[in-house]
Amino acid sequence: MRVLTKNTSVANLILIITTTVFSFSSMLTAFFMLGSQSLVWFLISALGYFIPYALIVAQYTKKYAHRPGSIYDWLKDSLSPKAAFVTVFLWYCSYFIWMISLFMKVMIPLSILLCGKDTTAQFHWFELPAQFWLSFFAIVLTVVMTTIITRGIHTIFSFLKLGGYTMVGLVLLTLISNVLLIIQDTDLSVANLRSSIAVTSFFSGTGNSLLSQLPFFIFSITAFGGLDTIASLADKTKKGKKRFPKAVIISSCLILLLYFSGILLWSSAHDIEQLRQAKQLHLGNLMYGLMAFLGESLGRSFGLSASTTELLIQIFVRYTAFTMLVAYLSLLSSISYGPLKSLIQGTPQIFRSRWAHLNDHQMPAKALWIQAAALSLFIGGLALNNHFLADLFNQLTYMTNVSRAIPYFIVAASFPFFIKKKIIQKESLLIPDYTLNYFFSFSVCLCISVAILFQMYEPLKIGNYQNFFTLLIGPLSFGLLASLIYKRIEEKSSLPDV
Repeated sequence: MRVLTKNTSVANLILIITTTVFSFSSMLTAFFMLGSQSLVWFLISALGYFIPYALIVAQYTKKYAHRPGSIYDWLKDSLSPKAAFVTVFLWYCSYFIWMISLFMKVMIPLSILLCGKDTTAQFHWFELPAQFWLSFFAIVLTVVMTTIITRGIHTIFSFLKLGGYTMVGLVLLTLISNVLLIIQDTDLSVANLRSSIAVTSFFSGTGNSLLSQLPFFIFSITAFGGLDTIASLADKTKKGKKRFPKAVIISSCLILLLYFSGILLWSSAHDIEQLRQAKQLHLGNLMYGLMAFLGESLGRSFGLSASTTELLIQIFVRYTAFTMLVAYLSLLSSISYGPLKSLIQGTPQIFRSRWAHLNDHQMPAKALWIQAAALSLFIGGLALNNHFLADLFNQLTYMTNVSRAIPYFIVAASFPFFIKKKIIQKESLLIPDYTLNYFFSFSVCLCISVAILFQMYEPLKIGNYQNFFTLLIGPLSFGLLASLIYKRIEEKSSLPDV
C-alpha cells in the first residue's frame, strides 16, 4: 500500500500552484482585448480579489491542511455543517459540468499537435458525425483518467508537475522570443508599447473609460481561478501546514509577475493594431494564432528562409498544443478528484463508507467510478447530436457561471467568523491584524458581488430573459437540491443542524 501523502517539496508546490492558476490563454486574450491597459484591471483584480483571497486560503490551509474536506472543513467550523455542505455541493456541481466541457475539448489540442491545425470538425469516420467521435473519445478519456487516478495521489501530482514543466517551457519560449524581437528593433518596440497603451477597447460599444471596460474586470478575476482546487489537495501533502501556505503566498506573487511581464513583452514586441486587422486571427483561435504570428515574426526579423520560418511556426504552434493538452490532462486529474474528495470524505456522516471507501491506494475508487459513469452518461447524450440535449447542456453550463463564483464568496465571507470564533489564535494568523483580515474578506466579497451582478445584468441589458433566469436558477436549484439531501439524511441520522 502506498503512503497517504505525497512528499512534495515547496518548490514543486510553487510550480504546481503557479502553473495551475496562471492561464497562458487568458494572458494572450488580455493583451489582444485591451493591450497594456489590461494591466490596470489585472492590478485592481489582484489587489481587490486575488491577493486577499490567496491569503485567506493560505490561512485556512494552515489550520486545516490535515483534513480531507478542504472547503467543507473551513466552513463547518466558521459557519455551520449545513452551510458547509450546501457550499461544497454547489462547488462540486459547477466543476462536474465543467469537466464535461473539458473532456470534450481535449481532442482539439491533440489534433493541432498531430496535424498542425484543428481537424476535429473533419471527424466523419464510418459516416458518423464529428460530435459522435468527440463524445466517444471523451468517454474513453474519462475511463482512462479515472483508471489512472484510482492508482493513487502520486498520479495526480505527476500530472500536475508535468503540466507545470511544459507550461514553464511555453512561458520561456514566448519570453525569450519576444525579448529577441525587442532587441532586434528597440525603436519599433517603443512605438508598439505606446500603441498598446492607447489602443481602443476590443469590446464593442465601449469607450476607454474604466467604467465602460467593466467586462474586463470580470475577465481578469476569472484569470486568477483554480486556487481552491489545488488547496483541496493540501491534506495529501506532507508537512502541508507549513509548506502549503508558504507556497500559496509565493505563487501568488509569481502569478502576478507572469501576467504583468507577459502582457508588457507582447505589447512591446508586436503592433496590436496590426494583429487585430489580421483576418485569420479571432478569439476562437487566438492563442495558436498569436503563437504562429510570433514564430513568423522571429523568422522575418532574423531573415530566415520561407521553409525555415514555416518550420518555426509549426514548432511554436505544436508545442503550444502539446502544452495545452498536458494542461487539460493535469487540470482534469485534479478537478476529477479534489472536489469529489472534499464532498464525500469531508462529510463522512453524510456519505457513508460505501461511497467514501478507499482502495489499496487510498483513493475513493467507487465514488470516482460513479462520477466517471455519470460524466460518460452526460457526454454520451451529447453524442446524439440532439438539439434539445445540446441546448440543455448549454443552459447547464450557463447555470454554473454564477454557481462557481458563490463558493468563493462564501469562503471569503466566512473568514471574519473564523477569526471571531477564535478557531485560530491571533498569534497564529498569517497577518495578526484583525481589521486588515476583515478588510480582505470585504474586498473579496465586493469584487465577487460586482462580477456576479454584472453577469446578471448583461443578459437583461439585451433583453435575453432566458439567460438571466438561467443564471438565477442555477445556484438556487443546486443549493435547494443540496439542502434537500442534507435534510433527508438529517432525518435518518443525528446530523448537526444549523
